[in-house]
Amino acid sequence: MRSRKGNLALETPVKEIGSVKRRKDSKKLYVDFYYFGRRIIRSTELDDTNANERRVRDFLNRIMERIEEGTFKFAEAFPGATKQEKAFFTNLEGREYRPEPHQVRFGEYTNEWMKTIFPTFGSPTKHRDYKEAITTKILPYFRNMTFHQISGHELFKFTESLKCTRGANKGKPLSRSRKINLLIPFRAIWNDACDQHRWVIKSPFDNLHKKLPKTEKKEHTVIRFHDWLKFIDNLEEHYRPIAELMILTGMIPSELAGIRQEDIDGEYINLNKSYVLGEEKASMKTAFRKRQIFITEAIRERLDILKDRTSSPYLVTTPRGTRLNSTDFAKVWKKGVDQAGIAPMTSYSARHSFAAWSLTIGINPLRLFGLMGHASKQMVFEVYGNYVEGLEDDAENIFEYFGQDFISPRKSKNPVLRYSTGHSFYVSATSN
Repeated sequence: MRSRKGNLALETPVKEIGSVKRRKDSKKLYVDFYYFGRRIIRSTELDDTNANERRVRDFLNRIMERIEEGTFKFAEAFPGATKQEKAFFTNLEGREYRPEPHQVRFGEYTNEWMKTIFPTFGSPTKHRDYKEAITTKILPYFRNMTFHQISGHELFKFTESLKCTRGANKGKPLSRSRKINLLIPFRAIWNDACDQHRWVIKSPFDNLHKKLPKTEKKEHTVIRFHDWLKFIDNLEEHYRPIAELMILTGMIPSELAGIRQEDIDGEYINLNKSYVLGEEKASMKTAFRKRQIFITEAIRERLDILKDRTSSPYLVTTPRGTRLNSTDFAKVWKKGVDQAGIAPMTSYSARHSFAAWSLTIGINPLRLFGLMGHASKQMVFEVYGNYVEGLEDDAENIFEYFGQDFISPRKSKNPVLRYSTGHSFYVSATSN
C-alpha cells in the first residue's frame, strides 16, 4: 500500500542501490541516484532517524528496481518536482506527460496561457477586457487553487464576492451581465487547460447561470426630438455633424472612425472597417455589421461638411485632424448633455433613437435591421421595439429631419408614406 510524505511516494523495500544522505546544512534525509545519466538529489522532508532512514532506503531500492525493469515513472515518484522536470523525464521514458487536475495550479497555468495563447486573440477590445478580468478579479481569487478544487460551488462563491470598485455603485454587487462577462475569459482558460491535458472532468460552469440572481433588463434611452435639438445646440460645433450622422444612420463612433473617403461611393456609404482603442479592425463586430447605407439628402449634407474640412483619408476626424476617438468623444458628448440640461444619455443612445424614430415614421422593419447590421428583425423588435411615451408626437418633425428619401430611397412619381404613430395617416410628397 502506498503512503505519501512530502515530495515522495514511498513504496515497499527491495535491494539497496543509490544513496541515502544527510546534508551538513539540513537535518532532513536526501536520496541521491542517477536516472538517464542525470544525477537526482531530492529531500525527503523526513528527519534523520534510524526508522526514517529505513523507510527512505526502501523507497530508493524500489526506485532502482523499477528503473531496471523499465517501469519507473519519475512524475509519480516525485509529485513535488517541477512541471519542466516531469515533462523532461516523462519524455525520456517514452511517454507523454499529462498532469492530473489536482496537480496543476490555476495561477501557474494561467500565467503560461497569458504568454502563449492570449496573444492570439485578435481583438484589442477583447485583449483589454480579458486582461483586466483575469488580473484584477480571477487570478487574485483562484491563483493558488488547483483545477480539481475549482467547483461550481466555488465559482458561485467567486461571483457573489464581486463588487463594483469605482463610480456611484462602488461597493455594490456587480450586475448579472457583468458577472457573466467576467466568466468568459475564465471559461476560455478552463477549456484550453482541459483540451491541452485531455481532462474529462465536470465543468464548474454547468448550470451556473441558474444560480446567478436575475436583474431587471435595462431599458435603452430613446431621445425625444426636442431634447435632441437642445443637445445639438449645446454640443461643440465641430462634433455636431458627427452626432447628426449617428442619429441619421444608426452608426456608432467606432464605425464612423473607420470610414475612409473612398468608402463614400456614389449613393452609398460602405461600412467594412471599424476603429477601436486606437487600432483599425479589418472586420466588423459581426458579419452583419458590414453593410451599405443609402445616402439621403440629410446624410449627404452632413457628409459634405465632414469631407470639406479635412484632408485626411479618414472622413470623421477631431478638431486636431486625428481620427475620431470613442473615449474623447464620450466626454464631449456628456458635456453637451449636461449643458443642454436634458436626461443623461450616451452616444449609443443615438443608435437606439435612430431605430425608434425610424419605426415611428413607418420604415419597413426588414430594411431597418439591414441598415443597423442585425441578423434578424426579431433583434430589432426585441431591443428597439418598445413603445416610447409621446414619441408619436415627434413623428412629423422626425420625418422632416430624416427626409422622405429615407423612407423611399428610390424616387417615385407618387410616393405614399405612412407614419406608425398609434394611428395611421398618410402624407403626400407634395403636401405642404
